[in-house]
Amino acid sequence: MTCSLTWEEIMENIPDGQTAQERPDIVARVWQLKLGAELKDLDEGVLGRVHARIYVVEFQKRGLPHAHILVILEEEDKPRTRQIIDKMVSAELPDKEKNPKLYETVTTCMIHGLCGAAHLNAVCMKDGKCTKGFPKPLSEVTKGNVAGYPVYRRRRREAGVVLINGKEYDSETINQWMVPYNPYLSQEYNCHINVEVCTAITPVKYLYKYVYKGSDKAVITVEAVREEGNQTQIEPNETLRI
Repeated sequence: MTCSLTWEEIMENIPDGQTAQERPDIVARVWQLKLGAELKDLDEGVLGRVHARIYVVEFQKRGLPHAHILVILEEEDKPRTRQIIDKMVSAELPDKEKNPKLYETVTTCMIHGLCGAAHLNAVCMKDGKCTKGFPKPLSEVTKGNVAGYPVYRRRRREAGVVLINGKEYDSETINQWMVPYNPYLSQEYNCHINVEVCTAITPVKYLYKYVYKGSDKAVITVEAVREEGNQTQIEPNETLRI
């Protein structure tokens, strides 16, 4: 879950002449309330009965706060069939006419930017490949595990062009660019919430390590430099851990 500066609660409380970037106190308060509400939804079983959960909130450089949440469901509620996974996670563009609110959130927050051979300068590209694995393969049905995650249903759509955030996407293949999401959570909180189903031990081990990795650290040594004749003496003074 990532904080959004377009939340109404933030926009309505920013005084005239100021921006959200100038009022981190308001942003932080709204973020904390939103995160608490989502955790409450999870605890009340929006994805299933919860056996346990852990989460961590991160701030990266000058970015907005975001939370990584790992939810362990009760044995009977774990998604073991494609039908249950499809109810929990969607990787397709929603119907604009039937659900305009969800469509607005998904097109604003849940579409990976164009990348690949035709967009080598995209920020996600490294050594000619997308670090996030986009575009994803199209699939008529949800399939088994690939590296511990399902291959989500991403059906081919009708031919045409979809204009989203000023960019033209091929309507037939736009589902290849969808970041998996839960329709209820996306519509309820109107922000980026990537929801994935972990079906193997490898990603679970990775997620636990990721959640508990701690904050970034750097070691700085402050030294005094003293000139003596033709030689320079460096005296270690103090080591700071940041």
